[in-house]
Amino acid sequence: MPKSTRYIEIMDTTLRDGEQTSGVSFSAAEKLTIAQILLTEVKVDRIEIASARVSDGEFDAVKKITRWAKSKGMLGKVEVLTFVDGTISIDWMVKAGAKVQNLLTKGSLNHLTHQLKKLTMFFSTLIL
Repeated sequence: MPKSTRYIEIMDTTLRDGEQTSGVSFSAAEKLTIAQILLTEVKVDRIEIASARVSDGEFDAVKKITRWAKSKGMLGKVEVLTFVDGTISIDWMVKAGAKVQNLLTKGSLNHLTHQLKKLTMFFSTLIL
C-alpha cells in the first residue's frame, strides 16, 4: 500500500485584531507590510486579515492588502472573518476587494435562541 503524502497548511491570524492580544491594533500600513512579509517571505499558505464590519480603518486595511495581493496573484490566500448576519459581512468583504471568507458561526443554545432566533424557528417547524 503506498504511503499517503501529508500536507500541513498554515493560516496566520496575526492581522485579525481583537481581544486575543488586548491593546494591540495595527494601522493599515502596518497590516499591509505584515501581510506582504507573511505571504512572500514567511510563505504561509493563508492569512486572515480582518473581521468584517469592525471599523473604517479595518476596511481601509483590507482594501490595501487585497489590492496588493491581487496584483501579486495571491488574492486567494487572503481571508476575512465574516459572521452569520445575512449578507452584511459578505457585502463588506466583497466591497473591500476580498474573495475568501471564514464564516464564524456559534452553536450555543443561548446564541441560537436569543441572537439568531433559529432554535425557536427550528422547534416550531418540527412541531408543525
